[in-house]
Amino acid sequence: MYIGLIAKRYATALAEFAAANGEESRTYKEVQELIRYYREDNSLRNALSSPVLSVKTKADIVRQLFKQSICTSLDKFIQLVIHHKRESYLYFMLNSFLIIYRQRHNIQEAKFITAMPLKDEVVKRICTTIEQKNHSEVHIQSEEKPELIGGFLFRIGDILVDASLSSQLNRLKQQLCGKTNRIV
Repeated sequence: MYIGLIAKRYATALAEFAAANGEESRTYKEVQELIRYYREDNSLRNALSSPVLSVKTKADIVRQLFKQSICTSLDKFIQLVIHHKRESYLYFMLNSFLIIYRQRHNIQEAKFITAMPLKDEVVKRICTTIEQKNHSEVHIQSEEKPELIGGFLFRIGDILVDASLSSQLNRLKQQLCGKTNRIV
């Protein structure tokens, strides 16, 4: 069966269940945290895919990742996924849930990459400007990449604005080296 289809069905079920329980925003935050754990620690992935560990043990491992108890919706969802032996799809399900939540609550994720660190007030101004134009909530993640030399890269949804000095220099180099000189 197709991974995306499985992930979307389970994620939709989690979104509906969390909304019915009034835990939608808490589930969203906990799912983001769980995805972060998933990316940072291979041992979580290995434990969940282990055929030796029981359903209860696997669920307990996930619960222990959080400082406080996880919400009922996410806890029951994880138990359901493990019970149906769909642990290998959990990461995809969690990411699908984030997409569904962001669509329902009109949230856009953006990434702003610069050569030097940005002040918080600049990021807030950019965020406010985009929110006013798009009529949606925008979460900006800023990152530093000195190899850009100057300028910035900005991505929101399918739109990429590349105003970096390094890419401009690369385009200039291609233009200068790519053209053959014709002697008349």
